[in-house]
Amino acid sequence: MYKNIYYKLFPRCIPMRVIICIMMFTCCWTSYMCRLQMSILAVPMIKTQQDDKKVSGVCINSDNNRKKRWTEEHDTLHDELISNEKQISDLIIEHSMLPRQANLDQVNDTFDNSLRNNDYNKARSIHIYTGEPFEWTPFIRGQLISAYSWGNVPGNFLGGVLSQKYGPRNAVLWSSIVAAFVSLLTPIIAQISWTALAMSRVIIGITGGISFPACHTLVAKWAVPDEKGRFIWTLQGGTFGSIFLFGIISGIAENINWESGWYFPAIIMFIWIFFWYLLAYDSPEEHPGITEEEKTFIIESQAGVVTKEKQKLSDIPILKIMTSIPFISLILCHFGNLFLLFFYQNGMMLYQTKALGFKLTKGGFVAGLPWASRVIFAFVFGWIGDTIKRKKLMSITTLRKGATIFSHFLPGVCLIIVGYLGCSFFWANVFLILALGFNGAASIANLSNNQDLSPNYAGFLYGIMNTVGCLSGIIISPVVEEVAGKHGNPIDKWRILFWMGAAVCISCMGIFMVGGSGKVQSWNEIQPRRENQRNQQAPRA
Repeated sequence: MYKNIYYKLFPRCIPMRVIICIMMFTCCWTSYMCRLQMSILAVPMIKTQQDDKKVSGVCINSDNNRKKRWTEEHDTLHDELISNEKQISDLIIEHSMLPRQANLDQVNDTFDNSLRNNDYNKARSIHIYTGEPFEWTPFIRGQLISAYSWGNVPGNFLGGVLSQKYGPRNAVLWSSIVAAFVSLLTPIIAQISWTALAMSRVIIGITGGISFPACHTLVAKWAVPDEKGRFIWTLQGGTFGSIFLFGIISGIAENINWESGWYFPAIIMFIWIFFWYLLAYDSPEEHPGITEEEKTFIIESQAGVVTKEKQKLSDIPILKIMTSIPFISLILCHFGNLFLLFFYQNGMMLYQTKALGFKLTKGGFVAGLPWASRVIFAFVFGWIGDTIKRKKLMSITTLRKGATIFSHFLPGVCLIIVGYLGCSFFWANVFLILALGFNGAASIANLSNNQDLSPNYAGFLYGIMNTVGCLSGIIISPVVEEVAGKHGNPIDKWRILFWMGAAVCISCMGIFMVGGSGKVQSWNEIQPRRENQRNQQAPRA
């Protein structure tokens, strides 16, 4: 009966592995929704004293009308403050001829009334769905943005373990349910205190960390070798979602209120969870809707490389994995890649709105453009990688190392160039788009290399890689606030940050060039080790 339902919902001409690809793509999309919320909404929901200061080197005042349409702020709250100050100033002038004490009392009374009537300066109490910003410091803003990574670091390791023990389907299902509930409650949690908000972000970080190792386990189980590059490309779903999320969430926050920016992704995720439960399964053997022809095709294509039995945690050769030079090199290469991604995720909204001076919605739109280029470039690089593998034009090791020139070296060069472009709105964003676009080559570099080293433990390896790589997310936001945020985000301070990002990317690429490999490692084998154990336990004649 279950199989008949699948055949009615999906034509048999659509391979089930295509459905799995779609579900992995949307899984990464929903995961990124929860990841990016804080870095986007930190702009409208947090007001700092530094944000209100006019800082030399910030590209806000421009005589170009076209730039003004993108950069002029229409902050009604700020206008109200200016209006109050003008009223007070007029009152002082009006009563300047009164006796001194009467004049002073009149001004003080008016000033007190102005403060009481001004929501911005009113002592904050719990208000739901009002859009009132919190008066927090740049330090708090940096901690809130980085809090996701505090959970994401252990979450990735946990994801690798859970996907091995309980299967990727269940790991993603339950973590997504938790993330959706926490996201829905976040506006209320934020009213309690910023530490409570930070803890909620840690929880969402843990759930987000589970998604990608689980998806890599699905890739290992479902992907035909010649299609693996395109399977890996589906993990760009988060990047694809970022194209719209920056604009959509910032637009919702600007035109409705920032609370709605938390509710929208939560509702979308609840809808998606239903389809994940219905369509996603751990392997072709377990899926009730797959045809026998497709199941046989996948199994025969993976013969001799991927085991069909579920591994136990005790089967994982952890010591051999952690002392493997190719894997250690991959971890560091992956760290450089995630450093670049977190730099964009956690810093670009501040750079676009505070340094370049874009309005919130426009800044969100522009911040999403680099992610669009990354999706397009990743698809092209994935197709090129699969073609090279199919035609055997070069070794897998050469392919992976060559791809890092595009995924790491060229983005680093582009970041350095951006640092010296100053307030050139157009060219700064051109090179930011190119930097993340070239990074799309990561789909055939570090994002695929764990599948090369060990298809049987691909999800577990990716969990370790992301555990280390996501440490960059903890580092970046506080560094951005320390270097640029507390000074009002001037361009010369951002130049330092761009140099830092470039140095990390390029140095990590160099390490992978020396120690990386595309060969299946000896510790990938499972069955021979079990046979040896059985032989050792067998009674001697």
